[in-house]
Amino acid sequence: MPFVLQIFAAVGLTGWFSLRNGQKAVNDLAMQLRNQTSAQVTHHLEEQLTIPNQINQLNLDAINIGTLSLQDFDRMGQTFYRQMQTFNVGYINFANPQGEFIGVERLTDGTLLINETRKPALSQMSIYKADAQGKRLKLERTVSDQPSVTLEGWYADAVNARKPLWSAIYQWDDKPDVMSISSSYPIYNRQKQLLGVVGVDLILSEFNEFLQNQQASPTGEVFIVERNGLLVASSASEAPFLLHKGKAQRMPASESRNPLIKASADYLISHFGDLTKIQAIHALSFRMAGQQQFVQVTPWHDPNGLDWLVVVVVPEADFMEQINANTRTTVLLCLLSLIFAILLGLMTSHWISRWLQHLVKVSQQLARGDLDQTAVAQGIRELEDLSQSFNQMAAQLKASFTELDDRVAQLTAELFEAKNAAEAANRAKSEFLEAMSHELRTPLNAILGVAQVLQHDTSLTPEHQERLSITQRNGNYLLSLINDLLEIAKIGMHQEPSAINRFDRDLRLKLVASTQTIEESIDQALMVYLAQMPLEWVDQLYQAAIKGSDQDVFELATQIPADGAPLTTSLTAWVKDFRFDKVIDLVHHTKERHSLN
Repeated sequence: MPFVLQIFAAVGLTGWFSLRNGQKAVNDLAMQLRNQTSAQVTHHLEEQLTIPNQINQLNLDAINIGTLSLQDFDRMGQTFYRQMQTFNVGYINFANPQGEFIGVERLTDGTLLINETRKPALSQMSIYKADAQGKRLKLERTVSDQPSVTLEGWYADAVNARKPLWSAIYQWDDKPDVMSISSSYPIYNRQKQLLGVVGVDLILSEFNEFLQNQQASPTGEVFIVERNGLLVASSASEAPFLLHKGKAQRMPASESRNPLIKASADYLISHFGDLTKIQAIHALSFRMAGQQQFVQVTPWHDPNGLDWLVVVVVPEADFMEQINANTRTTVLLCLLSLIFAILLGLMTSHWISRWLQHLVKVSQQLARGDLDQTAVAQGIRELEDLSQSFNQMAAQLKASFTELDDRVAQLTAELFEAKNAAEAANRAKSEFLEAMSHELRTPLNAILGVAQVLQHDTSLTPEHQERLSITQRNGNYLLSLINDLLEIAKIGMHQEPSAINRFDRDLRLKLVASTQTIEESIDQALMVYLAQMPLEWVDQLYQAAIKGSDQDVFELATQIPADGAPLTTSLTAWVKDFRFDKVIDLVHHTKERHSLN
């Protein structure tokens, strides 16, 4: 598992970083394409939109220095014609405040025509063909019912502004499907009187063709919008306007039939709230139909009033085909690497674990005490070192256990000798204590017996009775100490202590009250047995108890008939505990109740 987990983690991280780097590469490529496309479009706009201003400035300079007369429409038409041959524009024209007009138009097939309106027929436009020098060859046709040129946007806007400007995008009257924008320069004399307006038209369809050749990706789109959201041009096949009853209606980008242009415009409006707020280049992204779309919006404007936005949209899917192919290749290689690494790891781990299991088996046998084992491991330096350590440990353990066994045997022998000596000393001590206690108790019991007999003498004074009580009490205490000493000696000789000693005396005193009735009934039975014995035998028992002679009592107890066994048992037990007072009391009570003499 450690091999598999480590390899899986390594391969997984490698694949993840590969996918992440692929995604980063897509983002970087999309950014580069957007920047490149935006730069190309803005550069094209600068080039194309500078030309009309340059043409107007050339004409204005010619008028100011007198090389071009505003009254000589023939000469002016020739000049415009030659300029049209040099510059790729749609129209170059001039109009004066009286409504007269001279201009050169470029047809879709590249043909140049001279259009002119002169007094007194200001509602009629004459259209001429011309030669290469711009000289009129023949009248092509005449168009009547023309509105006054002074009402057209390219003229009226410049007059109202009193400075050079770009007109609004407008439709040509005679060609509704042509949308253009005009760079207009008003002309004034030294008295600030209006002499007319020169203008140059750019056909916006040319921008559409350019944008269609500048798509950043196979399905990407490029479009130009005004700040009010109306389309100027786009790379889509659709026109940026709709024709309704012969009138062109410009189309908002958010209403485009192209889904990518529409989604991009909607996103920009929702993101910024208003297109007028976009004052810098923004690189953004949004999702459409579940797919990532990269969008870049670049503001573009010129000194004469144009203020447009260039929008480049690149779908992520356009770059993902190769990325996905690379991803599939990466995943496949990762899986193959993972499988190969796992197999190699399993083989390696099996090879290592075989020797480890051998070492485990050897260690278990060593733990059970079998120190004759030899560990073997080959091919792995660390395991070889470990096996050598096992063998050294086993040898050291074997030597240590042998030395330990010898030491234990020696210590055992020494302890056995010490134990025998201690037991011998303990037995000698116990025998000495037992003999001493016996020798002490015999005269002490005689003293206690005499004291007890004297207590029954009614001729003694109370003072003598009190002294006898003190003597008997101290004798009993001394006898108790001797009995305790004898019990300790018995414990030292591993004998069971007697049931009566100083340590259970308190408990026995507590039980006296509850067992008094039982003892009285037992004593009465013993008195009956004692009353059946000969008087001489009773006197001998009495004298032996007074003397404290246990051997005499034991000898007399053997003379009791078999039916008096309870008496034999009691006398033997009392004497063994040196309770000669019990024997004396039993004799006294028996004499009192059975009138023994």
